[in-house]
Amino acid sequence: MNQIENERIRFFLQHEERIREWADLETEVIELADRFYRSLKGDIDAAIRSGEIADDGVDSFLDETWPQWPGLGLRRQDWPQGVEDPAVRLQWQAKKTSFPPHGPLICGVVTNVKEYRMPFTKEARPAYPHQNSWWPAYKNVEPPAGKFWEGDNLKEYRNRLVKSILKAWQDLAPLVDEAVGHQSS
Repeated sequence: MNQIENERIRFFLQHEERIREWADLETEVIELADRFYRSLKGDIDAAIRSGEIADDGVDSFLDETWPQWPGLGLRRQDWPQGVEDPAVRLQWQAKKTSFPPHGPLICGVVTNVKEYRMPFTKEARPAYPHQNSWWPAYKNVEPPAGKFWEGDNLKEYRNRLVKSILKAWQDLAPLVDEAVGHQSS
């Protein structure tokens, strides 16, 4: 073999330095996405202050217990608050998730406590069709539409994510209340 006939391989060899430079941008995009998802906490706090969540005693939080799987969510102040206890949250994989569909972005209830998972039947969580050992109810979040990277188009996606978290609270917090024996006042 004295000649490279594959056009794609020749292209790569001719542009290898530039291709590697472009590929390295993925890390920057993932870091930007992680900062973006973390910044949603301010929007959630504003929603709580403005009364978009009518319940009292609700706190937002940014959970970094597992740095590779950060999460942003809501929980009642009187819910158990250990590492495995329930919360309504949005979660992403910090080192892999950019903007969907590139990496998982999920919203629902997370808990690893078996007793708290009982109320999360399929019938009780129709909009949250998935479950696994940590998530008794979750859904995958839809990716941003169109050219979200142009202008302030990311604002639409931001609003949709905040609404997803607030809707998950509305749909799933009553099931968590049931699970932990919360008595509404």
